[in-house]
Amino acid sequence: MTTTTMTAGGADDEVADPPAGPSRGARRRRVLVGVAVAAALVAVGGLGAAAFVKSPAERAARTAPPPESLLTAPVVSQVLTRSVTARAVVYPPAQYDVVPSAASPEITRLFVSKLGVRTGDTAAAGRLLAEVSGQPLFALPGPVPAYRDVKPGATGPDVAELQDALSGLGHPIGDDDKGTFGPGTAAAVTAFYRGLGYPVPTTGATTQQAVDTAQKAVDADRRTVDGLTARKRAGATQAPAPAPAATTATPPAPPAPGPGTDIDIDQQLAAARKQLAADQVALEKARAVNGPMVPAAHVLFLPVLPAAVTAVNGSVGSPAAGTLLSLTSGDLDVTGQLTPGQAAGVKPGMAAEILAEDTGTTVSGTVTEVGAPTTTPPAGRVITLGGGAAAPGGAPPGGPGAAGDATGGAAGAPPNNAAGTPSYVPVTITPSGPLPPALNGKNVRLTIRRDAASAPVTAVPVAAVSTDAAGRTSVTRVDAAGSRTTVPVNTGVSADGMVAVTPADGAGLRPGDRVVVGK
Repeated sequence: MTTTTMTAGGADDEVADPPAGPSRGARRRRVLVGVAVAAALVAVGGLGAAAFVKSPAERAARTAPPPESLLTAPVVSQVLTRSVTARAVVYPPAQYDVVPSAASPEITRLFVSKLGVRTGDTAAAGRLLAEVSGQPLFALPGPVPAYRDVKPGATGPDVAELQDALSGLGHPIGDDDKGTFGPGTAAAVTAFYRGLGYPVPTTGATTQQAVDTAQKAVDADRRTVDGLTARKRAGATQAPAPAPAATTATPPAPPAPGPGTDIDIDQQLAAARKQLAADQVALEKARAVNGPMVPAAHVLFLPVLPAAVTAVNGSVGSPAAGTLLSLTSGDLDVTGQLTPGQAAGVKPGMAAEILAEDTGTTVSGTVTEVGAPTTTPPAGRVITLGGGAAAPGGAPPGGPGAAGDATGGAAGAPPNNAAGTPSYVPVTITPSGPLPPALNGKNVRLTIRRDAASAPVTAVPVAAVSTDAAGRTSVTRVDAAGSRTTVPVNTGVSADGMVAVTPADGAGLRPGDRVVVGK
């Protein structure tokens, strides 16, 4: 079917009709879907608007303060212990900075030729710590630091501590007297160095030459004595004198002893034996000061071993200048820092508890000393062992307790603060047992128990007690129905946020009741 359409020019155009059927149905469906979506949007918008539209009453209800509520806590029966809480520092009592020195004049420069330990290692008695220019460096237990080479013939407390150390390592000193370096000690030193894998140091060529010279004198004396003895046994005598002529004159006196007579040989033999004895004494003296020795540059005497290696400031091949090793020895110390007000009630003998908050580690202890007010930070001593003070630019002592000097003071700390007022009172705590090494260097919480009630008392939180204008104290008891009753009380000892209370004027207050502590 076609449709005739008149154009503006009057001509007739034939235009084909659009197809009917499915196309019209699709358009109707699209129209219906659009109407439905629009209706849904209108409905949702209406609901949203309704949610934001509030009446004045609703707005007032929402902005009004919440109903009043009470914070309560139970009344308890317990033993109250008054305590002081403060901070404390854990540190080793002493740090030993090891500065190597030359063990012999032949060593002109010091280099690290070997390291036997690393930072964090434990240095046991007799362990090789390092080797400097081919010379070993080891630690032995002893209270007196090495201050001289310990040689044969020496006597003193340093010899005694060397003997004790060697005996403890399984090298007995034989029949030597305590504190005297004799043959038994020399044998022990020899065995120790051989076990360590190093040549045994000796007193040197001078003492050995003295021994050799004395030995030659003794040998010569023995040959002389042996020769005279042989002649005496052979019966060498003076030749017989001629018979005197017959005369009435007085006979001449017998000739004086001369060479070759029995009397002469006896005198020579006695003199030779005396010389032999004197030279033998000289030989023994020469031998007594010759032989194995322990150079001071080889040994570190520490009061307590094993020790912890806290720093190694060098590597193989590097110059050994300044502090090469730092060691800490002995059980850890604890010093609390109290305010003057806290210290007023703290006395030696009080129980204490040390807590490391990061690990939860707790250790019990006892107050042993309350010091004078100071601003010096708690720290152990730093003691230099070896060839002298550390060279400038050397590695600083590491770890807690490292700031100090050999007299026990902390280095660089002023005696007073800017205002000249002490900042804390040091209190020394002795733990009930050795502190775990993990606490070294930690700042811990210290609780000192001052005193405790002899029996449980009725107690409430401090916040539950109120005082009126007349100075009367009371608590407010709340029953299950929410009713409040003011209960007058007398207060007693307080500790850890709790205070002992005794009801007054016949009022009742029992453990299990609840009292108001806040709103």
